[in-house]
Amino acid sequence: MAIDLTIEDGVAIITINRPERKNAILLAMRIDIEQAFLKCQDDDSVRAIILTGAGSDFSAGADVGEMGGGGVRGSLYRMRHMHRMSRAIASTNKPVIAAVEGVCIGMSWAMALSTDMVVAAENARFQFAFRHIGLAPDGGAAFLLTRYVPIQRAKDIMYSGRFVSGTEAAQLGLALHATPPGEALAKAKELAASFAVAPTIAIGMAKRQFEAATAQTFDQALDFEANIQPLMVQTEDFKEGTTSFKEKRKAVFVAN
Repeated sequence: MAIDLTIEDGVAIITINRPERKNAILLAMRIDIEQAFLKCQDDDSVRAIILTGAGSDFSAGADVGEMGGGGVRGSLYRMRHMHRMSRAIASTNKPVIAAVEGVCIGMSWAMALSTDMVVAAENARFQFAFRHIGLAPDGGAAFLLTRYVPIQRAKDIMYSGRFVSGTEAAQLGLALHATPPGEALAKAKELAASFAVAPTIAIGMAKRQFEAATAQTFDQALDFEANIQPLMVQTEDFKEGTTSFKEKRKAVFVAN
């Protein structure tokens, strides 16, 4: 299997496992990544997810050997499965962290940006290389990039097709942390462990609020939270959180 899934202590790790090709993603792997995220979404024991690559790289993006095959019909088929994969990553209500070492190119960078946060090695190499092979951005790349950086900065990165280091990514806000080489996964695990003991439903609702925010007016955002909070006060997590506060102890939130 080119996609590995392990679950331990509430944290799922989805690993792109094709290191001999820098974890370049085949069509079948898009389907497997989608299925792995759907499995994690439906598994109540999973409370945080890490997406990473085996070996020294995150992923070199779509496998070039499959590009262009099958004409328009084949391209539409591949795009359809790419978008299913992208939606599965972005739409899970659990926190997702991308742990990036080495190269993270094209659709794979879009995948990383569709997670909640990116942890990158300082010497990681991000690139939207679409211009170099005569393609427009895909995987939601243009949309996602402009959610993180101003439009001119996004255009510079996309139009030039230049590499962005992990250090620069953190400086630009495209990564949360830049770690020494070889330590991105360890940092991602540290973050995931903290999320795995958090109130799962509350984190999921906060994630939905962030996702909706860019398309809402302030009044719409207030209406949205007014619909959410009365439900939250009925949860066991709220009961535990308020009880532990009164009892001056650390809250213990269970998987739900």
